[in-house]
Amino acid sequence: MLLLDEIFNRNLAIDQQYLLVALGALTNLGKIDFSMLEMNGEIFEPAQLVGMAAGFSRETVRPYHIQNGAAVIPVHGSLTHRFGSLRPSSGMTGYDGIRANIQMAQDDPQVKGIIYDINSPGGSVDGLFDLTDWAKEFVTKPTRAIVDPQACSAAQMFASVADLVTLSRTDRMGSIGAVSAHTDVSEMMKGRGQKITLIAAGSRKVEGNPYEALSEEVYNSRKASLEDLRTMFVQTLVDNRGCDFNALMATEAAVLNAKQAVELKLADKIMSPADSLAEFIDQINPTNGVIPMLKPDTNASVTESQSPQLDESAIRAEATTAERARIKGIIMSAQSEGRVAMAHHIAFNTSMSAAEGEALLGVSPKMSATLETTTEQTTTTDFAKVMGSFDPNVPSDDNDLDASADTDGKKKSRNPLIAAHSQMHA
Repeated sequence: MLLLDEIFNRNLAIDQQYLLVALGALTNLGKIDFSMLEMNGEIFEPAQLVGMAAGFSRETVRPYHIQNGAAVIPVHGSLTHRFGSLRPSSGMTGYDGIRANIQMAQDDPQVKGIIYDINSPGGSVDGLFDLTDWAKEFVTKPTRAIVDPQACSAAQMFASVADLVTLSRTDRMGSIGAVSAHTDVSEMMKGRGQKITLIAAGSRKVEGNPYEALSEEVYNSRKASLEDLRTMFVQTLVDNRGCDFNALMATEAAVLNAKQAVELKLADKIMSPADSLAEFIDQINPTNGVIPMLKPDTNASVTESQSPQLDESAIRAEATTAERARIKGIIMSAQSEGRVAMAHHIAFNTSMSAAEGEALLGVSPKMSATLETTTEQTTTTDFAKVMGSFDPNVPSDDNDLDASADTDGKKKSRNPLIAAHSQMHA
């Protein structure tokens, strides 16, 4: 009975799908009985509603549309603080609904990225800064704001939470400021022969009331408050988008065209909404050839010691090990038998891999036994000596010659392998 009382003869702010499921559940329980239900021009039979209730899953009912992994969250009409609906209605969108949609999309495993579909002239300041700060920090999935056709004032600030903002050539952004209206009905009341006297405790309790003219003091106070809001607004855009503070203040809250918005870094690209959506879908789907870029987790503290650093000694050690393995693979191979001199030439004077060196040695003629033995005796000692102390430069420069010279006046290479090879074949 409590549920029936909550559903019937009351104004509801509930998703239509949830309402149909609830009615189906009540029908199945025998709590209500009707032949058919009409909603928004569509006729539903009781059996349909019962079937919807039986197949209901909270995970499958979403207040946003998903297209190829992109959750499209609408930000339409006038923006208000606590509207109580997950979807725009009657030309309004609530910050509470936007927040709930974002949180659901962030946790939704079928959502790879979030689109903010923005068409709004702005709205309430109440709740705006809190929503903007929260969304910027909370969402880690890729995001994009698609303006179509306007994102002004409060909508401009919210758009700044997205990783990338696009708008088409005729769209509008900006209006970076705040406004307040005061209604003075004192003359109207006088014309009707009525006079209202406000009695208050506290000199400022009734300042700005509509039954008397606004004093200069109150006007200046409210004007200063609005300027503070404008400064906060601009600073938020600077923090979120990297805009120039003075340049945004210089706009004096003017509405800007697409070209001006991009020049001031309020938007990133001028492109149609359809093209922008297609580009974002490609971005969030790796199968389309583009790897999605996740935003860094700003809540995680990363110390300097945790950041990746190059270890030069490790690189040099790895290079040394690889070079030694290459040389050993060539010289100690079965194909080097009878081809010692050539094996040393390939190992020390070329960049051939061990496999390439072995292949070349395999098709080369062998040397005589006498020459082979002499060469092997000469080079084995030199090779062992060199390999025991070799620490290659990375990268090495074989043309880098030592300023000192041998006794015969020839310059020596600083590379120990090349220097040893030169001595062997001098």
